[in-house]
Amino acid sequence: MIDINKTVVIEGTPRMVESGSTNAEKGRMVWSPLKSTWYLCHTSIAIVAGFLTFSWSALLVFVLFTGITLCLGHSLGMHRRFIHNSYECPLWIEYLFVHFGVLVGMAGPLGMMHQHDLRDWAQRQAKCHAYLRHGYSLARDGWQQLNCDLVLDNPPNFIPEPRVKNSKVYLLMEKASSQ
Repeated sequence: MIDINKTVVIEGTPRMVESGSTNAEKGRMVWSPLKSTWYLCHTSIAIVAGFLTFSWSALLVFVLFTGITLCLGHSLGMHRRFIHNSYECPLWIEYLFVHFGVLVGMAGPLGMMHQHDLRDWAQRQAKCHAYLRHGYSLARDGWQQLNCDLVLDNPPNFIPEPRVKNSKVYLLMEKASSQ
């Protein structure tokens, strides 16, 4: 048995609670107009504005801030600290790094934790939907991840631990990222 209130989770996905009918394979992918528009607009703006305003100093700023948001934010903050609790740090650093992770634009803290845990839970099952196991070509998987959502017929319940679901800071980040 794993206690989700402990600092280190050794195995499994304890925030995903199964019922008798929970199934990781049966479901459908649906086009997400909001998600699709979000990524299409940002990609278009980056290509056009990048071409029109290119300078070596702007490229350096892009590389620096991309490194901060991806390395400190998404990888260290959101994934290693927030989701896996794999290292200790002061709470203000955790909040700062998770905020940098939110700036990546994929989801808020709870949305990222939910999607991560859903994928991990599904990949531990005997059968798993292709969307969650990246079962197609790189191009098709990329397109689907950026433009579609998976709606499982019988998903597990997502129950984050109290330190997450009761945090006013994380709830504010979640609300701000979904606006």
